Amino acid sequence: MDELTEARAALATMENRERELLSELRSIRDAVRLQRSRVEELITRLPISPIDRLPNESLLRVLEFCLEEAAHTCDVYIHAKRELASVSRRWRDLILHSPSLWTLLTVTSSWSEARAKIYMTRSSQSLLDIVIRFYGYGYDDRDGIFTTLLSILTSGAHRWRSLTICEDTTHFHRSLMLEKLNHLSFPSLKRVSISNYPGSLTWQGELYQPLFLHPRISPHLEQVNLDVDVSASAAVHIPSGVTDLSLQFYDHDHIQHSSLFEGHYCLGLTSLSISGHAVDFNLPPNSIQLPLLEKFVCTLSCAKSLIHALVAPRLRHFDYSPSSWNDSPSTIFADLLSKFNSVGYLHLSGSTAHILSEAVCMAFPNVCDLQLTPFNDVLSDSCPADFLGDALHWKDLKNLTIYPPDGSDLESLDGLVAWLLQRLNAGQSKLHVTVTTSGCGIPSLFQKLTELCYLEWLDICCDVAVTCHQSGSQAWVEVLNLPACVVNELSTALTTGNVRGRVGDCQCGSIYRP
Repeated sequence: MDELTEARAALATMENRERELLSELRSIRDAVRLQRSRVEELITRLPISPIDRLPNESLLRVLEFCLEEAAHTCDVYIHAKRELASVSRRWRDLILHSPSLWTLLTVTSSWSEARAKIYMTRSSQSLLDIVIRFYGYGYDDRDGIFTTLLSILTSGAHRWRSLTICEDTTHFHRSLMLEKLNHLSFPSLKRVSISNYPGSLTWQGELYQPLFLHPRISPHLEQVNLDVDVSASAAVHIPSGVTDLSLQFYDHDHIQHSSLFEGHYCLGLTSLSISGHAVDFNLPPNSIQLPLLEKFVCTLSCAKSLIHALVAPRLRHFDYSPSSWNDSPSTIFADLLSKFNSVGYLHLSGSTAHILSEAVCMAFPNVCDLQLTPFNDVLSDSCPADFLGDALHWKDLKNLTIYPPDGSDLESLDGLVAWLLQRLNAGQSKLHVTVTTSGCGIPSLFQKLTELCYLEWLDICCDVAVTCHQSGSQAWVEVLNLPACVVNELSTALTTGNVRGRVGDCQCGSIYRP
């Protein structure tokens, strides 16, 4: 009986202890709930970050702007997206469930089948921008990864908005992709850019042309940018609906290539850019009718035939820069009379920029904005009196921009001084003249120009040192290496209190605007 009594007493003690612990547990749970409520209340009182106040639509736009900076490199783009997703759960959910952040597919040799499927799934039904930068393996597709990626990407061909095949993509993979595109339709495709475009492909021993540029395959195509191998291309057929066309010919041989515009007049073109080496289009005068063309950029040797063939009554912007230094503007623009009388902006570079012959002035009689960018060694070898030649014909000219070769050759701008004086003596109004140079100006020249025009002098590589000094109650600023063209004007401004100039970032250069 004594042993039973002891066991009952021990059990009673344990039961009492259990009741005490349960009571304490209830008290702790109540305290936890109370403390949690207090914490949540204090959180609501914390100041909210301005970016966290943004609605999802605005925050998404911010993220899109941020990712645009990293979009040029695939790895950086993916890394930036991961970093943004790690900021908070809200940001992560927004990134993962926003199709607009998954529409840019920059496909490289590091891409896997899983990544391609993720992008295609998360982009939902949004339009896609496809960039091919596949430089792996070189001459074959040993493991079939590129073929697999193509199959995944082309499953959404109806959603392709743009296609870019970069220069570093191997010839094998480029041809493989173009051959694949020949069997598809692209109803949403608007922009195409292809480097080293072959113009024709070989299949079972026969040449054929890629068809995806055909209007019935890509009916809404607007912008086309092609690097064309002239020697390997049978012809370059451009869809009639294209409004912006850019062609670069990278063959170095002198090849006649008149088939580009034959039968394909591209009546909807508003912008045309052609560049390359010695390509002779061999076109008769006034044979290219482009009634809507507004901008023409030509960086091409032997361009006389092309320029004389061009008929563009709405042309506003003309940019000519020959790839050969000995192309004479008197020859290129001879006998054009007032053919380009609608052009208001004219940019001439290379050998055409140091002598504006009467032929140039007659071809473009109504120029308002003129920009001259000569070769580095042209102005120093030319006679200053020939700098602007017969440009007095331009009575509507308002703005002139000049890029002298370097600071040591600024003496050649004396021809500009004489020409500006000639214009003023003829009763014409002052011009706004911008001179962009890579060296200090000449004070006398600078002073002459300020009297004859509204001058904007941009010195792009001047290392200016500014130091603040103080001695007792006196304080002053010491400026070292200030361009000579600024010193006199700045001194006068400080003396009279009429500060009209401005010195910009001292590390990047000095900018003076009187």
